[in-house]
Amino acid sequence: MTMPMLYPRPDVAEGLKAAMRHVASSVTVITAGRGAARRGITATAFTSVTMEPPTVLVCINRGGAAHEAITRAGHFCVNVLCEDATDVAASFAGMTGKTGADQFEGFEWVETASGAPAYAYAQAAISCSVAACHVAGSHSIFIGQVEEVAIDPDRTPLLHFNRGFHRLGARR
Repeated sequence: MTMPMLYPRPDVAEGLKAAMRHVASSVTVITAGRGAARRGITATAFTSVTMEPPTVLVCINRGGAAHEAITRAGHFCVNVLCEDATDVAASFAGMTGKTGADQFEGFEWVETASGAPAYAYAQAAISCSVAACHVAGSHSIFIGQVEEVAIDPDRTPLLHFNRGFHRLGARR
């Protein structure tokens, strides 16, 4: 038995979107900049690259304010959100009507050594300096050299699945 191809070319982009909606992933807010120039975006396109040296990557739309902030600042912070931070995720996903630095209002932020804002109640905050940037279609792949990490192992992650935010479930 084979899987039916519901989205053959030329509809493959729609098929990929549909497939990616069914990949559960951690919710992150990628932040950069300082003061009125700080910007952020809710994203799931984040992963570690290597431990020697410690690096991660994020994929950011080149047309967005977060991309410009990362490019100008030369740093970014990956804020891995906990289940109690759906309001933070919504703010940076553009679901509240706030834009720019206003998206940070109402939440507690700590400035990392690199200068990037870290959400004070994140499950993890990974502060990076930009080591490389590669263009891939509409996005840039920013490779970040990890400069500092903060974690709270007692927090449970917020997940994204099928266009919604979800809790992991009962912890054992």
